[in-house]
Amino acid sequence: ERLFKGTAGNVTAGFLVVSGIKSSTFPSFYFPVENIESFVNIHPLRDMSLQAFTLCFWIKAQHAGSQTVLSYSTQERDNELVLTVGTEVGLWIGGHFISFPLYHKAQDWLHYCMTWASWSGTANLWLNGAAGKAKSIQKGYVSQAGGTLVLGKDRDTLLGTFSNGFAGWMTHVNLWSQVLSPADIRALLTPNPLTLKYFKKHAVFISVHFTSQSALVLRLKAFPGGMVP
Repeated sequence: ERLFKGTAGNVTAGFLVVSGIKSSTFPSFYFPVENIESFVNIHPLRDMSLQAFTLCFWIKAQHAGSQTVLSYSTQERDNELVLTVGTEVGLWIGGHFISFPLYHKAQDWLHYCMTWASWSGTANLWLNGAAGKAKSIQKGYVSQAGGTLVLGKDRDTLLGTFSNGFAGWMTHVNLWSQVLSPADIRALLTPNPLTLKYFKKHAVFISVHFTSQSALVLRLKAFPGGMVP
């Protein structure tokens, strides 16, 4: 099943090497520091009206300043769902903002998972499989459908304000429309074909992976400045 279409601008492929896992390398997007126009535009084929989510990804940032990993915006609101990394991890939901302290160097390879449930308003950051202190945001809220989903930039950036753009490597980006269990989140620390197949089958909402044959899963290839067929 094809989960999405996408457009990649000035983004190339690199590799993630997971330390402690023998011969484990995974292709990744590289967003160059010198090119502020780098982004990946994702077109979901499913409704982005979310009452809960889990967002997970591997990144290695090239600088410590605040930068956007994922941005979902609608005509009514730029910050419908935004996640940033830097000296802290920032989360926007429905125009409201909270932040989580980051005690690791953002320039290292790190695995992030952010979970949120509308019924309780609870958001939690998982870093390298360890949960931090939960915070509350937008209890009872449901995100709005029909927006624009982007990796590496926010909506204002695409309109001409190139602040908070991501620079570095990004891979294994996943967004589920539910809160994953702690065991499932920890299982994502060791990406392998069986893990990816399992999570793709079980309620994957959006999935941006890589194989040795393609830049995006399902044979979607990223071409700088061009459409992803």
